[in-house]
Amino acid sequence: MPFEDESFYHVVFDPPHLLKAGENSWLVKKYGKLNPETWKEDLALGFKECFRVLKPNGTLVFKWNEDQIKLSEILNAIDYVPLYGNKRAKTSVSIKS
Repeated sequence: MPFEDESFYHVVFDPPHLLKAGENSWLVKKYGKLNPETWKEDLALGFKECFRVLKPNGTLVFKWNEDQIKLSEILNAIDYVPLYGNKRAKTSVSIKS
């Protein structure tokens, strides 16, 4: 991102959520899709960049849809632990304290 380190108190990270979708689907055209071979590295780099521009004690909001990739897979691919998260029955993931 073309911003200096520690530029923002609040950052929202809402990357594409899809791995499997047709190139001509309206969802892909509107929101994009992840590369099936590099999505873990791509999201890890996205988180790193978000934290780079976040001020100390700032807030990062990560928006995710578990339709094709579970949150637990995301958490295993990144070096960050959420402070809190939305827990849903049956599909909830345990957030480390």
